[in-house]
Amino acid sequence: MAKLTNGFKFFLIFLLVGGVAAALYFTKPELFQGKEKTSDATEKPVKKVKKSKSSKADLTLGINTWSGFAPIVWMNGGLDPNTDSELYQKYGIKLQIKINDVFDDSRNNFKVGTYDLVYCTTDVLPIEMGAGSGMVESEAVQFIQVDWSRGGDAIVVRKGINKVSDLKGKTIAYAVGTASNSLLVKVLESNGLKISDVQLKKASDGIEAAKFYKAGQVDAAVVWSPDDLDCVDAVPGTKVLVNTKTATHIIADGILVKEPFLEDNYELLVRFATAWLDANAQLNASDDLMRDAANVCGEMWGDDMAGFFYDGLQNVRLTTLGDNEDFFGLNPRYLGITGEQLYSKMSIVYGDLNLASNSVAWRTVSNTSVIEGITSAPGDQSAESVARFSPVTAEVKKKEAISNKQVTINFPTNSSTLSDDAKYTIDREFVDLAKTFASARIRIEGNTDAVGDATYNQTLSFKRAQSVANYLVKAYGFDTNRFIVVGNGESKANANGVSGANESYRRTDFQLVEE
Repeated sequence: MAKLTNGFKFFLIFLLVGGVAAALYFTKPELFQGKEKTSDATEKPVKKVKKSKSSKADLTLGINTWSGFAPIVWMNGGLDPNTDSELYQKYGIKLQIKINDVFDDSRNNFKVGTYDLVYCTTDVLPIEMGAGSGMVESEAVQFIQVDWSRGGDAIVVRKGINKVSDLKGKTIAYAVGTASNSLLVKVLESNGLKISDVQLKKASDGIEAAKFYKAGQVDAAVVWSPDDLDCVDAVPGTKVLVNTKTATHIIADGILVKEPFLEDNYELLVRFATAWLDANAQLNASDDLMRDAANVCGEMWGDDMAGFFYDGLQNVRLTTLGDNEDFFGLNPRYLGITGEQLYSKMSIVYGDLNLASNSVAWRTVSNTSVIEGITSAPGDQSAESVARFSPVTAEVKKKEAISNKQVTINFPTNSSTLSDDAKYTIDREFVDLAKTFASARIRIEGNTDAVGDATYNQTLSFKRAQSVANYLVKAYGFDTNRFIVVGNGESKANANGVSGANESYRRTDFQLVEE
C-alpha cells in the first residue's frame, strides 16, 4: 500500500471535519449561534415575545377601594395586564390597575403620568378643580360616569333622632370635602338647614366616622356600607336616618383623563369606555356574575374582601351608555340630575364652605367625545327609568316625613293659580331636591294664615298644594302617584296661637317621605 503524503493526509482530515461540521450545522444550528441567541432559543423565543408584549400595559388606571370599580377589575381578570382576560379578548386592551386609597397620592401619580386614568367623584370634583390646583393645569377631564351610589353611603343616628330637623345642634362625624360631606349637605338642605347648624367631628373617612359613632363620641355619623348596618347592630337604638337609596342622585363616580392623552388615544379610550359599560351591563343582569366579580376583587384586595364587594355591588347603580348620555347632557329629553347640574351646585356649596376656590366650569372639566364615540355597547344599555310609585294609600298619607322644607309661594288672593314668580320659586327652592331624592315620596302641604273662613281656607290650601304637584308633574315628568297632597288651611297657625294675617303661614311645606 502506497504511503500517504502529509499533504494528502491533511486533505482527508479537512474533508472529514468539514462533513461533520456541515451535518451539525443543519441538524443543530443553535451550536453555531452566539451565546445570547442560544439562551433565547432554549427559552422558546416566540413565547417570550408574547410575554413581554402582554406585560406592558396600554393603560394604567388608579382606583380606590369601592365596589363601583369591581366591573372593570372583573373584566380585566384582576389588576395586572392579562391577555386571557375578557377585556383583552374582546377589546384588545392590556390594563394595569393600581389600588390607591390615599387621595393625594392618587392625584400625584396622575399628575406626573404614572396613572393615565384616575377615579373621581363628581360631587366633590369642584374642590380640586380650582385655578392653581394642579388638576386644572394638567387638563384633567371626566369622560365617563361609572356608577351612582345607591345605599353605599348613609347617615346613622342615635336614639332620639328621628328626622333631619333633629340633627340641628348635634355632633356629627364625617370626612370633610368628601362624598360623605356632599350627602350631609344635601340631607340638611332638605330641611332648610346648613352645615353651620351642626357640630363637626372630623373623620378621615367613613370607616373612622363609624368608629367614632360606635365609641359614643358623636350623635350621628356619615358612614359607608356595610358599616351602617354594623353601627345599627353595635349601638342599641341606632337607625339609618337616610342613605343614598333615597338620596339617589348625589354621589356619582367617574374617571378622569388628561385631555392631551385623550386626543392622542381617542380610539383606545372609546374601546375602554365601551368595555366598562359592557361589564356594568353584564353585572346588572346577573347576580352570579356579581358574585364572580366580588370573588375576583376579594382575591386582589385580600383579607376575605369578597363579601364586602358583593354587598357593595348591591348598593350602586352601575351605569349604562344611556345613563352616560343623560349624565353628560346628550339626551335633550332627560329631566333628571346631569353631571353639570351636580358639579355646578356643589361648586357653590363647597365655595360657601371655603373648600373650593374659583372652581372652573363643568365644560372645562368634562369631555363628552368618548361617550359620543360609542355607537353601541353589548347588553342592556338603556338609561335608568324615572322612578314610579304605587297610588297613595291611607297608610302612606300618615307616614312620618324624614325632612320638611318650608317654601313661601305667593298666590293671588283667593286663587290657586301659580304665577311665573311662584313657578320660579319652586324651581329654585325645591326641584333640585326632588330630583336628588328621586326614590322618596313628596308630601306637599298647603297652609294659610288665620284670616277668613276656616272651611274656605282649608279648601283653598288643598287646591294650592295640588297646583304645585300638577306643575311638578307637567314640567319635570315626576310620577303623579309620588305626591301626597294635603290642605292644612289655617290649622298650623291656630295650633301656634297666631291669629290674623301672617306671611309665615302662607306657605307650602315640601316633605320627603321614604317608601
